[in-house]
Amino acid sequence: MRGSESRFIGALLNGLPTDQISPLLNLGSSTLRFRQVDYPHIDREIFSPLQRRGVEVIHSDLKEDEGVDIAGNIYDPAIQEKVRSVGARIIICCNIMEHVTDPLEFARIAASLIPAGGMILVTVPYSYPFHPDPIDTYFRPSPGEVARLFEGLELVEARVVEDTTYLHDLLQEKRAAQLLRHFASHGVKFFLPFTGFTSWKARYHRYLWLFRCYKVSCALLRKQAN
Repeated sequence: MRGSESRFIGALLNGLPTDQISPLLNLGSSTLRFRQVDYPHIDREIFSPLQRRGVEVIHSDLKEDEGVDIAGNIYDPAIQEKVRSVGARIIICCNIMEHVTDPLEFARIAASLIPAGGMILVTVPYSYPFHPDPIDTYFRPSPGEVARLFEGLELVEARVVEDTTYLHDLLQEKRAAQLLRHFASHGVKFFLPFTGFTSWKARYHRYLWLFRCYKVSCALLRKQAN
């Protein structure tokens, strides 16, 4: 999750009454370490403010680890029932749909997990490099295209959030000398035999965003009454 994306999500949730977003289900949450150590802006901008407001948050992910309340594959009906039992008023699913082979089916399942009047907040890369986890289908929809996948849900808020560039990320991580070595190393490896196309593409595709900004589609949807 990008920094500007987390700030947008945090501000959007902050503008909604507590009783409309509690309990909140974080679908595809990853681990506590991921949210607080690897990408601390996720916890700082989203989950710490929710905790201070008294919002109940349930984290669900495929893998079982610290900070995951419900572990399992959301395509499994038994896991769906377990998730549905928490009574989430809102689901946030961030940067998941580019990693599933059938985003329409994922949207159907997610919509089935909330009651009438409940909401789903979805983010998906709009302009972003190839990043397999473990796959990347290169699904890069607009907010409107995201909304059309969720039958029976109305679009409440739509935004394409712009972030930084790959160069900005490198400058944040490396000093000038390290940056030169980084470019030199990648330049040499570009022309050397590689072990697999997927890893090679993940390394070099990001250079297309060296000077152009990453962008993320964000859509807040509400489930209509039957």
